[in-house]
Amino acid sequence: MEDFEMTIAVNGQQIAASVHPHVEGESTYYDIVTDDFTISIYKDTMYTWAADVNAGFSNEEIQTIGQQLLDY
Repeated sequence: MEDFEMTIAVNGQQIAASVHPHVEGESTYYDIVTDDFTISIYKDTMYTWAADVNAGFSNEEIQTIGQQLLDY
């Protein structure tokens, strides 16, 4: 899987991010790195995203970030 750059919208802000997808076990994790934060999220179920460490984001914000990854 290739790393890529994208702009994510979080809390009304547009944030440039580098995304590093990688597989761990049966899950694909997406490490999202910005100047302000780093978070690693994965598809928890068919409809939900999760993070082992939430980096201060709510579940709703994690879902929003995950949806943007799918739309990319």
